[in-house]
Amino acid sequence: MLNGLITERLLSTRFKFARRNPIPTQDHVVIIGLGRVGQQVATLLQEFKQKLVAISSTATESDINPQIPLVTGNIIKSLEKVNLATATGIIAVTNDEMLNLEVALMGYSVNPNIRLVIRTSEQRFSNNLAKLLPYSTFICNSAVVAEAFAGAAFGENILSLFRIDHQTVLVTEYNIEAGDTLNGLILAEIAYGYGVVTVLYQKPPNESKLMPSDDIKLAVGDRLIVLATINGLKRIENGEIKQPTWQIMIESAPSESAKFQGANEIVKISGCSINQARELMNNLPGILPKPLYKHQAQRLVRTLKKVLVKARLIINN
Repeated sequence: MLNGLITERLLSTRFKFARRNPIPTQDHVVIIGLGRVGQQVATLLQEFKQKLVAISSTATESDINPQIPLVTGNIIKSLEKVNLATATGIIAVTNDEMLNLEVALMGYSVNPNIRLVIRTSEQRFSNNLAKLLPYSTFICNSAVVAEAFAGAAFGENILSLFRIDHQTVLVTEYNIEAGDTLNGLILAEIAYGYGVVTVLYQKPPNESKLMPSDDIKLAVGDRLIVLATINGLKRIENGEIKQPTWQIMIESAPSESAKFQGANEIVKISGCSINQARELMNNLPGILPKPLYKHQAQRLVRTLKKVLVKARLIINN
């Protein structure tokens, strides 16, 4: 029985090896290090249909997806086998930040157009290298984790995070309660006032909207998921909303029907009361008493034009 189990294991391993994809010849990404981070990166790149090859000094054939080309052994010597000259990027994510840097520099010397992503463990080291190597992206473990913990300290649920344009973006969940700084705001005010991106809105029990309209007004019990930097989360926590500076001059409406539709659009996009909107439309020309954010105001002017209401922007100095 023991001999049978050993034989089955050996045959299974050889079968996986036989199915492993060949090393790409061009337009591929080279992943250095197949620890927990490296394997997660490889899985994500596979989901994006990105050609890749992995290099590891310790991983065995059975440790990772057999569809991922794998080179094992000495990492520096293995670089000669992965077609660096035609690769599009190197992602160095071993636990040794000096090895990551050495591998990245060797890759750059072979291919000056290659994109470098380097894992580090100390923020000052990352900052200094970023000045010397502006063509590279340095991701510091401690800094990214610190921002996630800081966001969670605000009492919000940090669902995930990612790096873009040298910033950590936190995927954050808000469950609206009475007294929240977001309660009663429309999504346009949240997006432009706090500098975040709303990606999901849910109203219990069943209503759910992905990339929701800016016109939705939040209420107690609603659930909102946003993309935000740590500074955006701080502003929300402290209620430090940027004040709008644009106003709308409503000049004319050709009919009662246009006035009625115009008032409805004003309420929906600006968030003002229906009484304010009706009073304004019945006393034209006039200025909408509620200031708006620029993109919000531009959208309102375009929408009013569609219902034959003439309006224009005014900046409030």
